[in-house]
Amino acid sequence: MQRLWQTCWLVSIIWIGGRCPGLSIAHAQTNRLLPVGDAAYHTIERLQRRGHLLDLNPTAQPYRFGALARALDKADTADLSPLEQRWVDLLRARLHLDEPPEEGPSFSVGADLEGGARLTDHQRLDPLRAFSDSARAYPYGLLQLWLSAGPIVAESGSRSDLFYNDDPLGLDAALRLGMRSEHTYAGAYHRYASVYVGRFGQHWGLPGGDGVLISNNPLPYDQLALRLGTKTLSVRALLGELDSVTEDGRFTGRAVDTGEQAASVRRFIAAHRWDWRPSKYLTLTFLESALYSGANSGASLKYLNPVHPFAWVVDNRPKNDENNGFVGGLLWAQRGRWTLHGQLVMDDLDIINLGKEPASFALTGNLVRAAGGVDIGAALTMVATRTYNTDQPPGKYMYLLGGLGAPFSDYIQASVFADLYLDAWLPGLQLTPHLDVLAQGELDFRDDFAPSDPAFGTILEGVVERTVRPSVQVVYQSSPWWWVRLDGGLNFTENKAHIDGTSDTRFAGLLAFGFRLRTQYTGSARW
Repeated sequence: MQRLWQTCWLVSIIWIGGRCPGLSIAHAQTNRLLPVGDAAYHTIERLQRRGHLLDLNPTAQPYRFGALARALDKADTADLSPLEQRWVDLLRARLHLDEPPEEGPSFSVGADLEGGARLTDHQRLDPLRAFSDSARAYPYGLLQLWLSAGPIVAESGSRSDLFYNDDPLGLDAALRLGMRSEHTYAGAYHRYASVYVGRFGQHWGLPGGDGVLISNNPLPYDQLALRLGTKTLSVRALLGELDSVTEDGRFTGRAVDTGEQAASVRRFIAAHRWDWRPSKYLTLTFLESALYSGANSGASLKYLNPVHPFAWVVDNRPKNDENNGFVGGLLWAQRGRWTLHGQLVMDDLDIINLGKEPASFALTGNLVRAAGGVDIGAALTMVATRTYNTDQPPGKYMYLLGGLGAPFSDYIQASVFADLYLDAWLPGLQLTPHLDVLAQGELDFRDDFAPSDPAFGTILEGVVERTVRPSVQVVYQSSPWWWVRLDGGLNFTENKAHIDGTSDTRFAGLLAFGFRLRTQYTGSARW
């Protein structure tokens, strides 16, 4: 019955979208947030690798529509190649900047409809970590209603996704009709300060890459996000409400299990990032976060304050909550056609106990050279065995069993790739040969923590499962209103399922496609 309701809802919104032709588009939507994970971010990254759109911080998403529009206006005056100009035109069409704006102050109301499906032969959405031989089809639909006037914006999104039910790793986040409110927020923006409150994704890393402190890996959670500063020096802070855990340490997605009245522990995450950008080609960032919890925990001014260093706050009196903290840094730099990105975070308690217990860290980085129609790059991610975990269950660094930073712990993953842009043959076509090598230890932050175990080492514990995957990814998007992505390759696995001596070779693939429709009305506003 639930699947029937979901199917009917998807058909209905597709029909509504098809019946609503686009109306006049203006610049009144400048303070809307471009959803993290939107296909436009891949186009943005291609241009940033070539030195364009660098007024946007390459490692702090989501972007505002208006910030992207201004960056595109600057790129238009640059000496763009035909390929780069095509990407700029694609983004301008995504924001409807190809139509003239209204004169004077304006407001706009509108609706965006996005739909599509992911088809997989392994149940998960990551072919490198194929989970089973069971094929799945995960259709989804997202309807967004929004209002934007001056500095104020409000947006409400309703998403239906069959992956909520079948995610082999996370908890089912949707109950009624399989729908969940996502990318729903209200906010206000000023040149030197902004505040957004709601449920939306954040990603502190490169688009499509890993973020080891804050990433778009988990489902969006409710949060208050602040920004203060200028392009050169700024601070961002978030305070998010996570899922509660039962008093005996079980994560069920509900404060108490059905039929039980056991107490629960409330969980929150706070994070800060200080960005210094002495030039648009260099970004140095200090990162910190604290996951705090308690039976009576709530929104805390101590944790929200963006200029409170957590190292001087979390364990001093008054200590009203238990906490699990991280501290780290991020570097992004570009010189010529080379782009370097790296970030490292460590458990602050492990810094204090350095040499007394195994290190707890997570790092990720990549190096890319962009040359004409080809980008060649390499990436590395390492997450230690103890990272994101603690002997205090509420301190596990996750939301609905999805990692708030990296998706797993106790692993090393290395990749090399080449993005080939074949627009000269077929506009919008990208071909990416890819080689991944993954070594996964037995432990994970979702497991029980065993700090007293003498065999509990730094990384790659137990029988290590090793996977080598050569693959080819094909992306075709000649319009911002539809796209197709195919990822197919062979997984060569040793010690499969952490059983010594076992091996397996299999094909793992993912086909994803989607579309977007919009209707909007823009009018003049009087203040």
